[in-house]
Amino acid sequence: MDTQPQHWILIRGLIRSRFHWGGFPALLEAALQQHQPGCRLWLPELAGNGERWQEDTPNGIHAMMEDIRQQLQLAGAYPQQTRFTLVAVSMGAMIASEWARCYPDEIHALHLINTSFANLSLPWQRMRLPALLSLLRNGLPPSSRERAILRWTTNMTDISAILPGWEAFARQHPLGWRNALTQLLSASRYRGPLQAPTDQVFCYSSQCDRLVSAACTRRIARRWQKPLHSHPAAGHDLPLDDPQWLISRLTENAMFQGQQGQD
Repeated sequence: MDTQPQHWILIRGLIRSRFHWGGFPALLEAALQQHQPGCRLWLPELAGNGERWQEDTPNGIHAMMEDIRQQLQLAGAYPQQTRFTLVAVSMGAMIASEWARCYPDEIHALHLINTSFANLSLPWQRMRLPALLSLLRNGLPPSSRERAILRWTTNMTDISAILPGWEAFARQHPLGWRNALTQLLSASRYRGPLQAPTDQVFCYSSQCDRLVSAACTRRIARRWQKPLHSHPAAGHDLPLDDPQWLISRLTENAMFQGQQGQD
């Protein structure tokens, strides 16, 4: 008999830090505790981002995955017989998919949000050209970069409540050009598994994503023959735009995981 997963790992995307989850992890943990008492959330930080801004980002999605695995091993996230549930956004979902492909025995379930693979979608679907040009044009200055990122990743009508905090964090954790380009090129080249790398996979997309076409996640779900949950109005950063909607579906699917594990 398989047991319900107690360890959840949240992985952010391109040039984003665990800081950018905001209040989402606390809300998710509170919801999970109702049917998984004692569950634990881990928020790894990819080298080159956020608190690890002084390090070099590894080249390639596989190397990024190994970086995160090593970080979690050092943090003590590998007790005996642990299997992880991964919740991952955008490039983070590529890392999660690669993890499941290489180490399927470590993964209980994948929850993939607004992601894409180079072998399943076209380049201009994976990142819309106006968004890419805007992000490149605004470059590294924290204020212009964070404002541009929010412009393309959220559909919130008012960002004034979060923008100052994001700008302050960016100034304290400066992003290097090398790390930004390494992540961008690695994500653009990533060819994901053509078959689901683990049994329990759930996909989530935002119909009004202005950064990445919703068709990209839809193609993964169709190719892998896995369920797709589609939000009608949120942007690319679904955990930011509608955390309660996402948490409701995550917890519903977590209950399904538990039922499957007991069959």
